[in-house]
Amino acid sequence: MDTLRALKPLHRVCQVCNLWPWRLVPPPDTEGVLLRRSRWLELYGWTVLTAASGFTAYGLFQESSVQVANSVADSESAISSIGHTVDFIQLVGMRVAHLAALLEALWQRQVQREFFAELGEIDHQLAKALRVDVEAMRLQMRRQTTRRAVWMLWGYAVSQILILGAKLLAPGTSFPVYWICYLLPLLVCGLRYFQIFTATQIVRQRLEVLLVALQQLQLQQKSSSEEEEESQSQSDVEEAAMEQLIAVRLVYQRVWALVALLNRCYGLSMLIQVGNDFLAITSNCYWMFLNFRQSAASPYDILQIVASAVWSAPHLGNVLVLSLLCDRTAQCATRLALCLHQLLHQRLHFSAAGFFNVDCTLLYTIVGATTTYLIILIQFHMSESTMGGGSNGE
Repeated sequence: MDTLRALKPLHRVCQVCNLWPWRLVPPPDTEGVLLRRSRWLELYGWTVLTAASGFTAYGLFQESSVQVANSVADSESAISSIGHTVDFIQLVGMRVAHLAALLEALWQRQVQREFFAELGEIDHQLAKALRVDVEAMRLQMRRQTTRRAVWMLWGYAVSQILILGAKLLAPGTSFPVYWICYLLPLLVCGLRYFQIFTATQIVRQRLEVLLVALQQLQLQQKSSSEEEEESQSQSDVEEAAMEQLIAVRLVYQRVWALVALLNRCYGLSMLIQVGNDFLAITSNCYWMFLNFRQSAASPYDILQIVASAVWSAPHLGNVLVLSLLCDRTAQCATRLALCLHQLLHQRLHFSAAGFFNVDCTLLYTIVGATTTYLIILIQFHMSESTMGGGSNGE
C-alpha cells in the first residue's frame, strides 16, 4: 500500500469538492496508484470556479443595493444593521477563501503531483537504506487520518446544528437562507484545511522516523564503544554507521524539498484562510460584545451569545491545529538537526505564500491583532452611542 492508496478516500472526496484534479489509476502488473491527468475533472473545476466567482460578484452587487434601501428606511435598528454587516463580512470572506482554494488546487496541480512523487522517493529510501517498515507507517497514517476526519466532522456538525437551532428560535429570521449559502464554502474550506493537516502530518511522520533511526544509531555507537571488539568488526560497524548517517542526511534533504513543495501547493490557501478566520473571529467577538451589552439576560439572549461563540469554534480550531501541527513538525526537524549538525543550515518552516511563517507565533499575532481591533471597534461604538444620546437630549 503506497501513500496515494492509503489516502484514496480523501482524494475521492476532494475530487467531488474540486480540490483534487487528478485521476487515480492502478498501474499495470504492480501495486499502488498512479496519477493521471483528467480533463473532465479540470473542466469541472474551472466550471465550478467560474460559477462561484459569478455568484460572489452577484452577492456583492445585491448587498450594495440592499444597503441603499436600508439607508433610506428607518425601521431597522442599529444593532440589527451591525449584525447584518457582520454576517455579510463573514459570508464574503468565506466565499473568497473558497475561491482561493479552488484556484490554487487547479493552478498548483503539477506541484501536487511532484509532492507525492517526492514522497514516494523518500519512502523508498527509508525502506532501502534505513530498513523502515513503510507499510506499517502508511497504515498508521491512514488510521490517524480517519480518526482526525471523524473528529473534525463531529466538531463542524455540532457547531452548525447549535447555531442553526439558536437562530431558528428568533422570530422572523431569514438565517436558514444565509446558512445554506455559507455552509458549502465552509465545508470546502474545512476540507482544504484537512488536506494541509494531512500533508503536514506526512512530513512530521517522516521526520520522526529519521529522529528514531538517528537515536538508535547513537545508542549502537555508544554500546559498541564500550565493548571490546576486534579491529575489523569495529571498522565494519563504523562504516555501517557512516552509511546510515549519510542516508539520514540525504532523506532529510528530500524532506526539506518536500516541505518546499508543500508551501507552494498550499501557501495561498493558508494565507487566505487564516486571514478569513481572523476576520470571522474578530467580527464574531464584536457581535457578541454588542449582544451582551444590550441583552436582557434572558435564556434566549444567552443562547444567542453562546451560539455566536460556537460559530467561531471551527475558525479558531483550524488556526489552532494548523499552528500547533506546523510548529511541532518544525521542532522535530530542529531536534533532528541538533543530533546531526550538518542539517542546521536547512531549517524547515511552513510559509503562507511567503507573507508569514505558520507556527505558534501566529497564534500570538492573531490574539494581539484581534484584541487591538476589538478595542478600536468598541471605542467607535461607544463614541457613536454617546453622540447619539447627546443629540437626542438636545
